[in-house]
Amino acid sequence: MKIGSRTLKTAVAAGIAMLIAETIHLDYYVFAAIIAILSIQETRKKSFRASYERVMASLIAIGMGALMFTLLGYSPATLTLYFVMFIPLVQQLKLQDGMITSVVILTHLYTEGRFTIELFMNELLLIAIGVGVGLIVNMYMPALDREIERIKDNIDRALAVYFYDIAACVETGIYNDHAMMLLKTRDYLKQGKDLALRRMGNSIGKRNEDMDYLYFRMRERQYDILKRIVDNAREITLVVDEAKPVATFLRLVGDNVNERADASAFLRELDATIDHYRKNVPLPTSREEFEVRSSLLNILSDVKSYLILKERYILLLKEHGHAREHRAEQKD
Repeated sequence: MKIGSRTLKTAVAAGIAMLIAETIHLDYYVFAAIIAILSIQETRKKSFRASYERVMASLIAIGMGALMFTLLGYSPATLTLYFVMFIPLVQQLKLQDGMITSVVILTHLYTEGRFTIELFMNELLLIAIGVGVGLIVNMYMPALDREIERIKDNIDRALAVYFYDIAACVETGIYNDHAMMLLKTRDYLKQGKDLALRRMGNSIGKRNEDMDYLYFRMRERQYDILKRIVDNAREITLVVDEAKPVATFLRLVGDNVNERADASAFLRELDATIDHYRKNVPLPTSREEFEVRSSLLNILSDVKSYLILKERYILLLKEHGHAREHRAEQKD
């Protein structure tokens, strides 16, 4: 049985928080473990946000509870009135993550039947220990870079295969079904984007930018274009002379799908190919030939859209690199 890092962090945080609370003889010390467990989130930013909501909601709960129980007495009716007022307030203040801890704190006040400084300090310490331990333990996050690079490599290889197969289809008129590979590529894109978002969520105090996330966004849009290209390739059932240069160009694109390959030269060559295709190729002699040529033109048009997305991404990469160099110079 494999134990994940989040499971391990949750167990460690709960044990440490409960040990500290019990060692200093706090009442309801198990509650510190519960708060620590709730503080373990998927990313550091989520953990800080949830902890903030928990602390603020708990302070409101203590204040409202102490006031209402003192004025109206410790009774189920007061408890009901409290919830009627407290729950909408927490939702309006967007402190929903603090709801559970607030309810538990209120039960402590209700169980004690009186509000004292000692009880107030007890609850504050439970919150501080639980939140503090949870945040400290959750600062450890496994590195995601290697997994992200692995997924990027898988996507690049899949894109290359698409272009090679489509080139073969254009040349031979024989269609190769890409359904399973398309689904697998879609899964890679989702996994990669999720990992990039997690890494962004773990970057405390840094600019909220991640070129890998932008890479996956670019590939998602290219993936949609490739599905159109595949659909057009399916319509090619006849081999025409114009298919040869189109297939050659598709293989060239397939050879250069990697992240940093510049698309500018390919775009210029593609524009020249499309221009030649439209001006110099004789008119088709049959309806079937007309439909095949139309599909070839659609493929070239979609490949152009694919390359434009890549060109924009390369520009972003360069801007990102210049910005990093500028920030490094400012630090020096």
